Amino acid sequence: MEEQASSVIAIGPPDAGTARVLCVDDDEQVLRVMQRLLASWGYEPLGASSVAEAREQLDATSCSVVLCDVNLPGESGLELLRTLAATRPEVATVMVTGRDDTALAELALDLGAYGYVIKPFAPNELRINVVNALRRRSLELESLAYRELLELTVRRRTSALKDAVRNLEAAQVQLRLTSDEMIARLSLALESRDTGTGDHTARVGRYAHWIARSLGLDDARCDMIRAASPLHDVGKIAVPDAVLLKAGKLTSRERALMQAHTEAGYRILGGSGSDLLELAATIALTHHERFDGTGYPHRLAGEAIPLEGRIVAVADVYDALTSVRPYRRPLSVEDAVRVLGDERGSHFDPDVLDCFLRSAEILHEHAAGATGPS
Repeated sequence: MEEQASSVIAIGPPDAGTARVLCVDDDEQVLRVMQRLLASWGYEPLGASSVAEAREQLDATSCSVVLCDVNLPGESGLELLRTLAATRPEVATVMVTGRDDTALAELALDLGAYGYVIKPFAPNELRINVVNALRRRSLELESLAYRELLELTVRRRTSALKDAVRNLEAAQVQLRLTSDEMIARLSLALESRDTGTGDHTARVGRYAHWIARSLGLDDARCDMIRAASPLHDVGKIAVPDAVLLKAGKLTSRERALMQAHTEAGYRILGGSGSDLLELAATIALTHHERFDGTGYPHRLAGEAIPLEGRIVAVADVYDALTSVRPYRRPLSVEDAVRVLGDERGSHFDPDVLDCFLRSAEILHEHAAGATGPS
């Protein structure tokens, strides 16, 4: 061993940096040879003759590589290997032993050893194993650092995404509140000209929401219909007071002015880019179309009339029939249901009307209060 060490010293140290290597062997001569070789290659060698002493060395200072025999006094070198794999994964280990045992070598590699050198060894064999262990250790540490960086990046981006979602949800809530406020103010403006309109628009919204749910529409669409329906008559703002508030029968000209509120409402609400207002514009334009094609303003028929317009047509007429008007007393629920039923398939979409009529009396009680349909 001493002769082998002196013959290798002339090779000169490789670029080993300041890597510290701990040699663990109870044979003093082997320990001395390994330390001399390592020093000649530019490493900083440390020595220990048992696992207990090796543990003390590792607790006191950091090492990059541990060269360890298997058979040692006290604990086996395999126990040190097992401990290092579990608690110090940054330390590369190479087993250096006199036992040429395939099963033992496989066990050592399974426990995390980077190499297995059999004594007596050639200096270059030891050198190659140390260099490979350091390179593998460096690659694994880089990989670990990359994974940690990647996980940190993912956590940060996930956190940023959650913040963005929360901000978006808050913005949507604010937008909904703003939309609700705008609808309330438009309804108030209409009510200031027609005192019966405010309660009417709110009830129509509740009736329309219930019909939409009964038809099986999804919750988001039902909520949109409920929010948009109260604006169905907003175009009446453009109708002259003499026509809007007239108690008697309207003339043909006055009727045309009144019917123009559908298109006026569409112009007021349309073109905003808001889904809610665009839906309200559609309802305002189409809630006086009739299923048989004799309605206004465009004489649409059947499913050419948007579903929301067909829904509000039922809700609007029912509430008008059961509400106080300057020119007549309100009908009872039973009489109003009979009137609507007579118009099934002519004025009203049969499916929409049937959904409403199945629970009209209960719905009427809800809408008359402040709770709305459930």
